[in-house]
Amino acid sequence: MSIVISVVSHNHFDLIKKLKSLQKLSKTFKVYLIDNVKEDGFKEWCDTHDIYYIANDKKLGFGENNNIVFQAAFNNSPSEDDWFLVLNPDVIVDPESIYNLVEKMKLDKTHLSTVNLYKNAECNEYDNAVRNFPTLTDFVKSYITGKNPSILDKSQIIRATAVDWASGSFLMFNAKLYDEINGFDSNYFMYCEDIDICLRAKVLCKHSVVYYPDIKAVHLAAHSNRKLFSKSFFWHVRSMIRYLTLKNNYKL
Repeated sequence: MSIVISVVSHNHFDLIKKLKSLQKLSKTFKVYLIDNVKEDGFKEWCDTHDIYYIANDKKLGFGENNNIVFQAAFNNSPSEDDWFLVLNPDVIVDPESIYNLVEKMKLDKTHLSTVNLYKNAECNEYDNAVRNFPTLTDFVKSYITGKNPSILDKSQIIRATAVDWASGSFLMFNAKLYDEINGFDSNYFMYCEDIDICLRAKVLCKHSVVYYPDIKAVHLAAHSNRKLFSKSFFWHVRSMIRYLTLKNNYKL
């Protein structure tokens, strides 16, 4: 069994050193770090901690970066017992939780999953990381009111449950599934690529995301600004249109 962890860094070097999570994970798993901006000293630090380092010559999108890591790790030939974890650099998770998750997935024949992410170390504030597939109305309401109707109430989910999609901050794939759906759609530069890959896994391969509420991790998220007519806003709208077009084609 091989478990590969993919981390995309965009000026996250100082945070990664501070959290000390990847150093612990690299003692047990193959951790790949893809540096989107070539920060000074990052390669040397990764070498010290047995982390596979990849540097980009130009900035690439989240999905394309993870696809590069997958190719480097598996070379288009993953086995049935290979696992690929897409992990944000601001997520803290221990090796035992990852092992526990994979064992549960194998027992349940789950091919795509996420865990219970919290916003703080005390684990008393949920990260809204599991949701229903959003509609156009959901997107509009989230911008106008600041509230997203697609968010699931995690306090009501007490056992492993299939959900529509989960945040790309923590997605565990059976590597065969990731390969079968050709990974992330690199046409998304930012936003919605996690919704898209969960949609394609469900529609094309009949594998829904399974949320395991008893396995915990901390996501110290600093959400980007998506004010109306900002650069992030236009990136989000572009991705939203692509996702909604695909969803409509599948007639969900």
